[in-house]
Amino acid sequence: MSEDRSIANPKSPSSIFDWGFVTDVGKLRKMNQDFLAVSDSLFIVTDGMGGHRGGEAASEIATKKIFEKQRYSTVQSFRDQVIKANTAVRSEGEANSEREGMGTTFCGIALLTPNEGNPKQLALANIGDSRIYLLSQGSFSQITTDHSLVEEMKREGKITEHEAELHPHRNIITRALGIGIEANVDCWEVPIHKDDRFLLCTDGLSNEVSSVEIRNILETTENPQNAAELLVDLANSNGGNDNITVVVVDVNEGDVYPEASSVCSVLLPTQIESSISPSPDDSENKPNKDGEWEATPENIRKLLITVLVMVLVIGLFIGRYARDNYFVTFEQVGDTPIENSQVLLYQGRTNSILWFDPTIEERRPILGRDLDESTIEELKQKPQFETLEEAIQYLDALQEEISVKQNNPD
Repeated sequence: MSEDRSIANPKSPSSIFDWGFVTDVGKLRKMNQDFLAVSDSLFIVTDGMGGHRGGEAASEIATKKIFEKQRYSTVQSFRDQVIKANTAVRSEGEANSEREGMGTTFCGIALLTPNEGNPKQLALANIGDSRIYLLSQGSFSQITTDHSLVEEMKREGKITEHEAELHPHRNIITRALGIGIEANVDCWEVPIHKDDRFLLCTDGLSNEVSSVEIRNILETTENPQNAAELLVDLANSNGGNDNITVVVVDVNEGDVYPEASSVCSVLLPTQIESSISPSPDDSENKPNKDGEWEATPENIRKLLITVLVMVLVIGLFIGRYARDNYFVTFEQVGDTPIENSQVLLYQGRTNSILWFDPTIEERRPILGRDLDESTIEELKQKPQFETLEEAIQYLDALQEEISVKQNNPD
């Protein structure tokens, strides 16, 4: 895949949008698995995940597939293209064993081509935890819903908003493109309003920068490119633990709000009737005419299957997250002192997640007594690596350093 992680078509003089964008690897990651695309009519942000360069490939494949079609007439046509992207990512994963199971989040905004007599509208869509925010007439809100384990826990009242922001599992998502045969994408239609400002971003921004800080930059920075750069700079200053991708979109033409009190009320997904018609198969599980769900054997069977599938999907993502990491540290056996402890390479997270414990991947003939104090302290902190290759290179460098010292004691 190419090193350039963005596609930007030139802005035409007739464009109703101004925009700015930045994608950055962050301060800790070795590669950028985010991807973005912008044009006069389409804005896309994706955040990939997977094994050997799988996330990098997934986000690029999905973005380019959706970006193949620049114009959409309905929300359904936009959704159909996203479904094609899901198929493209899944096909690549099935064809390449090193990328099996790769996937990507997605959020996007498309300018719908108006039908005769109908005003222009926007189609919005998302899957995963990449977000779309809206700043409009003094109101600021997240208008997408995260498809994540933590968001589900928050909706169920198990954790508070503040606890969700700090939860250690906030990066575990429950939906993504490329993971399943079907992609459950949220799509809806909203009117275009002049002077609205949209923000599309990956969790590399939202995990590092609070909504208050995001709002402040969007409100006080007029130029969208400057706003995007300031947001990325702040995310890096706050830690930069992940790739960071930001697209800021300003609307220059459209309807004018009649009064400030009406701002944003029509844009919340929970208040918008989706233009996507349900499939015939869904009708059996709809409420009856009295608004009550019927506990028929068929409905109960479908409910149990749905719950089982959700549990399996969540388990899959937790397992993948728990194992998609490597770290190096000392083996701790009883009261064995550090100087007599062997250096090991582990696969997994430094702390157990549910029933997923780190496992020993490789032992090296390196003891604490072979190392200087600074290296011992470094190993006590359990340095982490995204790939096995990076971890092995780290161990090789340690052994090489020890060998040099032993051969040149002076």
